[in-house]
Amino acid sequence: MPTIRDELKKIFQSQRDRLRNADDPHMMRPKNKRKPLKGLARTLYLNRNVKLSKAEDFANSGFVSKVTIPEKKKEKEDEKKEV
Repeated sequence: MPTIRDELKKIFQSQRDRLRNADDPHMMRPKNKRKPLKGLARTLYLNRNVKLSKAEDFANSGFVSKVTIPEKKKEKEDEKKEV
């Protein structure tokens, strides 16, 4: 039976793996000649909206406008102050 500690460990390991895959795709197996993800493709991949293999293609396609990307909290706080 998995404990809370094990579940937390899995979550953080998954996040570390995603960051490593986005930054250093040449370290993955099988060896693919991928470039590190940048910009919108990286954001979409790290937010689990797309898989690594499709991140770059999806970011360059016209479907990006349909994906909601969470805004920064500071911007939301500024809007509340204006009201």
